[in-house]
Amino acid sequence: MEPDLSGKTVAVVGAGRSGVAAARFLAAAGARVRLTDAGRPELPRLPGVELFLGGHPEACFAGVDEVVLSPGVPRRHPVVQGLLARGVPVVGEVELAFRHSRRPWLAVTGTNGKSTTVAWLHAILEGAGEAAVLGGNIGTPAVEVACDGATGPCVVELSSFQLESIATLRPRVAVLLNVTPDHEDRYPDFDAYRAAKLRIFENQGPGDTGIVCRDDPALAEAAAGRLGFALAPRPGAQAWVEGGWVRVETERFCGRLLPAAEIALPGRHNQANALAAALAALAWGVTPEAVAAGLARFRGLPHRGEVVAEAAGVRYVDNSKATNVGAVAAVLAGYGPGEVVLVAGGSSKGADFAPLRGPVARACDRVLLIGETAPALAAALAGCCPVEVAETLERAVARAREVARPGQTVLLAPACASFDQFTGYAHRGRRFAELAAAGGRRPPAE
Repeated sequence: MEPDLSGKTVAVVGAGRSGVAAARFLAAAGARVRLTDAGRPELPRLPGVELFLGGHPEACFAGVDEVVLSPGVPRRHPVVQGLLARGVPVVGEVELAFRHSRRPWLAVTGTNGKSTTVAWLHAILEGAGEAAVLGGNIGTPAVEVACDGATGPCVVELSSFQLESIATLRPRVAVLLNVTPDHEDRYPDFDAYRAAKLRIFENQGPGDTGIVCRDDPALAEAAAGRLGFALAPRPGAQAWVEGGWVRVETERFCGRLLPAAEIALPGRHNQANALAAALAALAWGVTPEAVAAGLARFRGLPHRGEVVAEAAGVRYVDNSKATNVGAVAAVLAGYGPGEVVLVAGGSSKGADFAPLRGPVARACDRVLLIGETAPALAAALAGCCPVEVAETLERAVARAREVARPGQTVLLAPACASFDQFTGYAHRGRRFAELAAAGGRRPPAE
């Protein structure tokens, strides 16, 4: 039974998109709602919501029954720690959504590939005739899609930030794609970050399905009792690629699912995403035929390997969503030696860029650096290939147009956040596409 919110006093901390969505939902459900933010953002009209902007005064939390935390606010924040010390329940927006949802949840997390995989899984379910909805970290807050009283599956992308503040959230199918270092500015060490990701399985029980990547050594201890996928045959994997085919061995299907060449998105990293989506869909009960069709039809997401222009034999590819070192390494693995003129850099997430040396030395003909991390990246990549500091995206694309040769790809894959020069990765990607198209032609629409 869904909890009754009428008459409850709930404070929402953080007035970003998920915080505003949570406040709206709570007010509509009859709660007394207070919304607080350290800044003074411009907000839409919020009937029934009392605002506390420019800080988090004690009056906002006086007599509250519960606090809903936006994912951008860490639990180590002094205000949150003070509330927890007083015994005030503090949960996240996705936990709120789950408690008030009648839909079964299929959830995906991981450092890299989770948006592509969750959208792919949703497309497979829709193609199979399921009345599925899609939300979470991919863009639409879960509370806006999951709490409509319907009973079709809810496919949700979950970040580590969101998983920090769950309590009862129990996905019927939970997928953990990979864990590589990221968000070092939020977590004290890699183990703490991995522990947050692993919470996706925390409340699962009999009848639920967990899925992990068997190729990721960081997930070895999480593999027991869960389905696995791998890019080649491996003990404990129920889905892999072999002899040019995607092969699956589960209780629901054993055999060749489809030729690997028919997977809609290129690259080994997308083969891994496809395997994860296939196992999740099969676990939900989608027929093998519908899964194969969905793997072959999916068109991908913006800013994740999107070809945005072509000129003089050079392709311009927007991978602005590659905001960490592991994502860029995975993307570069899909290119041949010296095929890439890489545009990288942005705002710092505290990352160590040294692991990029090998992938850059193999795949990149030149690197053009932008943003506040340009000096650190230049030092880390020195000697791998020619490295230039362009400072801005405009200068980087202009320089790329001068140096890129026919057959090469100018690739925006920043390995960094975007907030030094842009409002987000999508803004950065759109600007790259504008600059690339200004000197070339857009690819034909399909």
